[in-house]
Amino acid sequence: MYYNAIQDDEDVESFKKDCLKTPDFSSFNFMMPPMGIHPKEFVSTHFGHGAPRGVQFKKGTTTLAFVYEPKTENDKGGIIVAVDSRASSGEYISSSTVNKILDISDRMVATMAGGAADCQFWTRVVAKYCNMYELREKTEITVSAAAKYFANVLYGYRGYGLSVGSMVAGYDKRGYSIFSVNSEGERQQQKICSVGSGSLAAYGILDTFYQPKMTDEEAFKLGQRAIMHATFRDSGSGGVCNLVHITSTGKTRYPPVDVSKLFYEFKEELGQDLAYEPKNDN
Repeated sequence: MYYNAIQDDEDVESFKKDCLKTPDFSSFNFMMPPMGIHPKEFVSTHFGHGAPRGVQFKKGTTTLAFVYEPKTENDKGGIIVAVDSRASSGEYISSSTVNKILDISDRMVATMAGGAADCQFWTRVVAKYCNMYELREKTEITVSAAAKYFANVLYGYRGYGLSVGSMVAGYDKRGYSIFSVNSEGERQQQKICSVGSGSLAAYGILDTFYQPKMTDEEAFKLGQRAIMHATFRDSGSGGVCNLVHITSTGKTRYPPVDVSKLFYEFKEELGQDLAYEPKNDN
């Protein structure tokens, strides 16, 4: 209704003044714990390693992304983003169907590793900022600028006990980009990136099989295989593998695949037995 009312330049300027404002978080404050206790101390006391009872904030996840070029004319190239779907709190698996690839824009996503609430909340803040930027400037924000804004916001809350390990991946006028961002406000551009407790196992597969030029099918298999190996080497990772393919025309989400199914397919491909069966001398 309001958009229909914009008819002249004066209405446009009024609309910009009322609606296209840069989000102001300077007055935003978290609800503080009782008795004026510092948030980080409060979390450590009641949910840390020495907490007497209750669910501890021990987390686990595996997220990865990499850039590749098309190998043939039939391939698109782009960015593969693959993640697991397990949410854990200590020894308790709270969910096996978490979507850890969050939308920022039509050709940009962010992954979540760490505290689910922290990642989801601040990713929504970044998505709002990017949408406002596009409306105000009449152009898409770059991946670098979105990651920089994300890092600046998190830097302002250092020491508050936030737990965010994210990647901002997407396509813009500069090409394909992947940036890792964490709750300390650090930001780094990478071509191959993995974040989470299972990242070491994922890096082992990526470093071994990654090639700058791959077919789309090879890239899909590489992302799924890295997530599968991580889930079977890290107790905090599991569930299904969710995969997103980002190209210059947009992003495509593929149906989730159970990591157990990927495990059996991988073993069959290598011709390996699932377990060792000793010979019966009798």
